[in-house]
Amino acid sequence: MIIRFTPLLALAVLSACAKANPPTVSTSDVDHAYTEADAISRLHLTSTDELPTGSVTYRGQLGADVRGDAIGSILGDMTMDVDFARNDVDGAITNINLIDLDSTPNQRFDGELDVFGTENSGRINAFASGEITGVDNDGFEVHSQLRLDLNGDIHDDVGQGDAVYGTADGAATGDFYMDVNGVFFGTAE
Repeated sequence: MIIRFTPLLALAVLSACAKANPPTVSTSDVDHAYTEADAISRLHLTSTDELPTGSVTYRGQLGADVRGDAIGSILGDMTMDVDFARNDVDGAITNINLIDLDSTPNQRFDGELDVFGTENSGRINAFASGEITGVDNDGFEVHSQLRLDLNGDIHDDVGQGDAVYGTADGAATGDFYMDVNGVFFGTAE
């Protein structure tokens, strides 16, 4: 019995040695993202008759507070392609970093979220979903499905319809749970 238990114990100890990916953002990156999100949120909405007529790619970020098995926030890079002629939205959220409560970057999650949805008269109704992988406080690799509702609007920054801003709410479920409440934002390329 001891002989069989020892290899199982050794396997459990080895599996607890996962190393978290180092974060790819700094504290100043986090501060800059919140400043940019606030600035875009204050821009005027684009009127329906001034919306772009073709496809526009918005690049920006997703920032959100998280509660649950992880407490703090997340910050990721967002690319959102909006086809105003077809009323279609797609894109991705990548480079998702976990940020501690004191705004110190903790780790970068593996995985990305696929963005898909619709645009109607400048209103964005979309989803972002995918699997993310991280390392918990005990050194175990954990996997979770993250799904977010993205609801927002097209705004005017330098030109007409050249910014996007909205809410990003949802949850991560699986090996760890996170309740996610935040925003997405970006400007046209």
